[in-house]
Amino acid sequence: MARASARRPSPISPQSVGRVGPIGFLRETISELRKSVWPSKEETARLTVIVLVLAVAMGFFLGLLDRVFAELFTRVILNPTLF
Repeated sequence: MARASARRPSPISPQSVGRVGPIGFLRETISELRKSVWPSKEETARLTVIVLVLAVAMGFFLGLLDRVFAELFTRVILNPTLF
């Protein structure tokens, strides 16, 4: 049977867990940003166009769907002659 470690962990105050000063935060942020792989200008432009086209297409689709449901609502639910 293995012996338990005789060393006791040092007490850590709950306030200091995970806290970094402003300078340390900026250093870590810059370090992480340098690790990032940034897209090229061409890739950024292509993806921007794709997002804009999809946003416009979804806008038209949702507008059409809204128009269809509004028409159904007025013809079916608000028309008292059907019942």
